[in-house]
Formats: sequence, structure tokens, C-alpha cells
Amino acid sequence: MLAVAMRSSSIFVSMALGCAVACGGAPAPAQQPPVSGPPGGTADPWTDPPASDPPPEAPPAAVPPAAHGMTESAALVAAHNRVRAKHCAAPLTWSPKLAAVAQKWAAHLRDSGCTFGHSGGSYGENLAAGTSGMMDPEAVVTMWYDELKGYSFKQPGFSMQTGHFTQVVWRGTTQVGCGKVECKGNDIWVCEYDPPGNWEGQYREQVLPTGCR
Repeated sequence: MLAVAMRSSSIFVSMALGCAVACGGAPAPAQQPPVSGPPGGTADPWTDPPASDPPPEAPPAAVPPAAHGMTESAALVAAHNRVRAKHCAAPLTWSPKLAAVAQKWAAHLRDSGCTFGHSGGSYGENLAAGTSGMMDPEAVVTMWYDELKGYSFKQPGFSMQTGHFTQVVWRGTTQVGCGKVECKGNDIWVCEYDPPGNWEGQYREQVLPTGCR
């Protein structure tokens, strides 16, 4: 199911990858959400296998270097960490490896006719799409985080309506990497998370309410 919001006559869509089972300390095979097209598009499932991970990279830096001001990747890290702090979740670091995975999947979505669906890979994954140039990193993360309004801390668990939020603030996640492409007048954003969040049985400890200190 897609969460859709109308803002300033532009359409914004997002999708989160979640899991509904727990298997000890290791993730079970992730659920594959329905495939839907981006704003103005149509459903178009593909048969290509998920992109393979690129070779391991050097240890991630807290934020990528920026010659002038804040880079888009640094802004994504900062936006995630700003909201994670509200839920007693440690700051994320930027992973070039995850960013390469995210960019490769975003390019696949573009090259598949602007489809909008999950890679089914081994990482946590959040997707978003909106009219080109209308969303910056802060707006993307804020849209995902705003699902907090529909999350029940008294009955914690996975929901397609709150899966972005729970992945963003999942305490066990330590790294993030994102990619973006433009396709038919829309920007498609992909963020990958490691270790992945959204595992049943762990929400009470991993997703804390604000004021948790």
C-alpha cells in the first residue's frame, strides 16, 4: 500500500520495506510490498533479479566531505539524525556502499519505465517520489517521519502506514546510504539502511517514544 500526500499541487508518494516475522537475531526473508507506479505512472512489475551488492568499501564517515556548504548526502544524514535523537536512537553514519546500492536500484526503477517498488534486498529500504525539485533531503525524511502520527507505542508493530517512520528511528540501524534519479518529471529517492529495521518482536525496544530519556 502506498502513502500518498498532496502538497502544493505536487504529488508525493512513499513506500517502506518491512518484515512481519522474527527469526532469532537474523532477518527472515523480507516481505515484498505491491509494486506501484510513481505519480502519474502505472503499475509495471519487473523480472530482473535484485541488484547485487558492490564490493566492500572503506569504513563509513560520519558525513561525506563538503567543499561548499552541506552536500545532499550530508543533509540526508543530518535530517535522519535530527529526528532519531528525539527517540533516543544513536546517529547514523553515511555508507558509500549503501549509497551505491540505493543509486543502482533508483536507476533500475528509472530504466524500467519509472516503476516504483522495492528491491527485495538484504537492507532496510525507504522509497519516495515527488515532482522534480519539490523535495529536498529534509522534506523527504520529514515525510517519512510524519508517519509517527499513526504509530501506536502501546501496540507496537509493523504497518505499511508507519513503516518509513519505524525504519528511520530504528535504534539498531547504524548506517544509511541514499540515491536519487529523475524520471518523467519526478524525483525518485531510495534510502538503504543497515542493519535493517522493522522486525516483528523488536519494536518495543527499537522504536521508543519521544521523551524517552
